[in-house]
Amino acid sequence: MKNFKKYICLASLLLVILGLTGCNSKKAEKPFSYMKESNITKISIQSTRDKSYKFTVTDTGVIDNIYKILSKAKEVDKESKLEADYIFEIYEGEDNIHKFSYIAGLDPSDGANFYDGEKGYIISKRLDNDIIKNFWNIRKPIDFQIVYYDTIIKAISQYRSNTDNELSIGIDLDKDLEMAKFILSTDVMNFENKLNKEKNVQIINDENKDKFDIIMSIHTEGYLSNRYKATITFEEEKENKKVNLYIFNTYEKGDWNFKVLTEKPDDF
Repeated sequence: MKNFKKYICLASLLLVILGLTGCNSKKAEKPFSYMKESNITKISIQSTRDKSYKFTVTDTGVIDNIYKILSKAKEVDKESKLEADYIFEIYEGEDNIHKFSYIAGLDPSDGANFYDGEKGYIISKRLDNDIIKNFWNIRKPIDFQIVYYDTIIKAISQYRSNTDNELSIGIDLDKDLEMAKFILSTDVMNFENKLNKEKNVQIINDENKDKFDIIMSIHTEGYLSNRYKATITFEEEKENKKVNLYIFNTYEKGDWNFKVLTEKPDDF
């Protein structure tokens, strides 16, 4: 009888140990483990701002590198308010697609930068630096943040000098299709911080698009290593008024020379 009780105790202890081991193994399971265990046929990466800007990864070595980056993800509850820059679709076979939104270059303190609506993760910037930038042979133009965003501010200042400063201006970045692929949400966030110094000026989004007196849009005409050309339009619907300004920036002697012109130059 004593031996029987002893065996019962040992069996119970073994079940407890196995149960704890099972729990620990589940806790230790890495995120995106299905990528290692399943047949991932391809991964597609799509820009949210330029629908033509998309590539598909089928190379098993690259897929494994993506898995290694994702497997080190940290799950977090905090969600970022920034708009996603890319959409990832991970194909497990042909029918099971895991879809995630990705914000490039987001600081970890700002919340998840890789999420699917149910779970959010903080992913290493290597996903952008080692995968996306290496696959796309189109590189962000030189000094993009200075040339592009500072140009907008200078154009607003020029326009303000000839109009009512109390009128609100909404900047519509979505219409500049030529530059859409280079615009990232973290850059826009930094640009918005600069705009805080400007009176009644904001970037247009879904929530505020009907609240502005004037809509400013930008159309890039050309961007070379030593020259940037664009047409910036200010539209005031109530007054049925439209004003065009012409940007002709040149790079000389190690610095950019900004020109905001009211007349279109002959060599534009």
